[in-house]
Amino acid sequence: MPAYETLKRQLTRISDDTAHLIDDAEKITERVDEGFSQWKTTCQVISEQISEEIMRVAVVGAIKSGKSTFVNTLYGGDYLKRGAGVVTSIVTRVRHGSRLRASLFLKSWEEVNRDIDEASVLLPAHNRSGEAHPLDIRRERDRQILHRSLAELAADQLISNDTRSAGSVLLSSYLNGYERVQPVVQADYATVTFEDARFPLHRDFVGDDAMAVYLKDVLLEIDTPGLGEGVEIADCQGSDSPNPLHLAMIQDYLTLAHLTVYVVSSRTGLRQADIRFLSMIRNMGILETVVFVVNCDLSEHDSLDDLSAGLRKIEADLSLICPEPQMFAFSALFVLMSQMASDLSQRDRDRLAHWQREAPMVDFASAEQGRFEQFLVQKIRRERTSLLLKNHLERLEIVAGGIGSWIDFNRDLLARDAGGARELADRVHSQRGRLERMKLTVKNTLDGAVNQVKRDLKTAIDRFFDEHTDGVVTGVVRFVRSYQVEMHRYDESLMNAGFAKTLYLVFQEFKQALDAYMAETVNPLVIRFVRSQEKSLMGYLDEIAGPYGAMIDEALAQYTSAMDEGKMPQRRESPPIGFGSDLESIRKVAGLSLPPAAATMHYSAQIKTEAVMRFGFYKIVNLVKKAMRKSADKVHQEQFLALASGVKRMKRETERSVLFHLKDYKENIKFQYMLKLADAAATALYGQMLERFQHHGADLSRLVTLIGEQRLDKENVSASLDRMRDASRSLQEKIGDLKSDLGRLNG
Repeated sequence: MPAYETLKRQLTRISDDTAHLIDDAEKITERVDEGFSQWKTTCQVISEQISEEIMRVAVVGAIKSGKSTFVNTLYGGDYLKRGAGVVTSIVTRVRHGSRLRASLFLKSWEEVNRDIDEASVLLPAHNRSGEAHPLDIRRERDRQILHRSLAELAADQLISNDTRSAGSVLLSSYLNGYERVQPVVQADYATVTFEDARFPLHRDFVGDDAMAVYLKDVLLEIDTPGLGEGVEIADCQGSDSPNPLHLAMIQDYLTLAHLTVYVVSSRTGLRQADIRFLSMIRNMGILETVVFVVNCDLSEHDSLDDLSAGLRKIEADLSLICPEPQMFAFSALFVLMSQMASDLSQRDRDRLAHWQREAPMVDFASAEQGRFEQFLVQKIRRERTSLLLKNHLERLEIVAGGIGSWIDFNRDLLARDAGGARELADRVHSQRGRLERMKLTVKNTLDGAVNQVKRDLKTAIDRFFDEHTDGVVTGVVRFVRSYQVEMHRYDESLMNAGFAKTLYLVFQEFKQALDAYMAETVNPLVIRFVRSQEKSLMGYLDEIAGPYGAMIDEALAQYTSAMDEGKMPQRRESPPIGFGSDLESIRKVAGLSLPPAAATMHYSAQIKTEAVMRFGFYKIVNLVKKAMRKSADKVHQEQFLALASGVKRMKRETERSVLFHLKDYKENIKFQYMLKLADAAATALYGQMLERFQHHGADLSRLVTLIGEQRLDKENVSASLDRMRDASRSLQEKIGDLKSDLGRLNG
């Protein structure tokens, strides 16, 4: 049985051959026919989509679980940087390519400055600068403001819950990397490429926080077979990063992934970070796409029994979140070292040799790796063949069948004399009106249905984001209002650093907690809601397509019956009209994508910093005036009261900003995504319906006139039609054979 890549090339050739057949038909009619144009567009779109189709596999897990090592094993070499940190974690996409190439896609200056602006809210030196404009790192003065602001904050003040403040880390990284990155960052997006012998240099860029912070995306192309063409593996670093923006990037990729591989270390077992992340995946509604790989650390287990006991514990823990988890257990590092045995250092060779002597564990792990490879190959095969079969082959079958009917009809027309040809043309003309009315009915009904579904979508989206019901927005408001600041933790900071610096540190910790709530609670609910609305939309349109598909088939059958005197061939049974798994193609053609998950966290741009600071400073000034008449303890107590007032104002201002931002986010989802998706899906559905009408009721006046005026070389045209008939039959046989091959491959 042919491999998937071979079948894919066959499908592309069938699409191209179909387009050539349409060109031949246009030459015979000596005019460009609307139906032919539609068919050619269908063939062109199918060919483009076949070449661009990607199956996405996300690899996720906590830090140090072995994700990058696991991905490296799939390509048989040490291509991805291993042991990367979590400060500037990114999603690294890997595909098969004709040569080694690392493409590093950089943020635009607008995105960089937006990050900086959001991280510098309530930053003291920024507020005292007197500048009304947003910060721009390209300006020397703004860089000096940021340097001065960070320098004024003592190192111990930048620690929150044993973790450096995400805002200060971001600002420091941008400043430290500016001089090196400035020449390549542009107003729009720029790309840095490392090819062939320079490929390993990309690790230096990705592994340096000051450089990696400027990255938006990374794509590695590996010149080894890997999992084949059309498969993308994503190494998703940062699931347990202290920066919620990293989690949001992973969420964006997970919504596109066809399969998610979750890596757990046998050394640590299932940790709290794993449980939290898997709970988030469950809330996103995509847990069914997840399989688990336990990365076995062979040095940590004394025996196979010890390893097996650990695996049973991990499986039991997973079962609490994912009933009947699909789990595999092997050592990614052992596999990678075995693949690279000739290139290992002496130390690694000794370690590999030591592991190889642990025969029971090695045999178990090797068997598990083989089981996983078999699963992965079958999963990829099923997903990709499903995409080919449902999205493309059935549509080509309709087009090829329509061309075949057009050929048969015109062969019969040419066999007639002028009178017979005119009589047949008149019968066709009388039926054209009925078909046109059917098209209009279908269009009007579809338009009405789309208007109704768009009203339903608006209502559902407004209800989901309603701030007056117990939903996602009220949950955010509740979080903001209930957030408690442990005031005693800022005692020393307030005394030594002052009000402004202390309030900045309080806000950074507060924003970190709120962003984490957005990423872990709000985003999964939004993603799940949007997926449910997409499913409802497609299901609703599929329900419409079924009856109208039947009506179209009935109308065309009556058309064929009316043409019986013309010896019209029997119509072939058409596959049902519907979307199947075509949602991704519809989005791509329409240029649509869900707003990125990080969009929920851009609320801080709306916070009126001066309102918070002015309120706090007013309190402080009043306290200073009274300080002369009060003891030091009393003054210290009232400083805390002033800070408490500032915190209260900060929370109010944040709540206002969040509500404003979520309203804007709601409208964006509504008008820029869901309603446009409804229009795009309806257009795609109507296009499928029109494909069935194309050759029926064609305007025969041109051919009839040529026949009547004896200006048509019937012999040559008939010979051309005979050749086209043979080509059409051969084409339809190829479609049937390919359909059978794909069915067996999918089975």
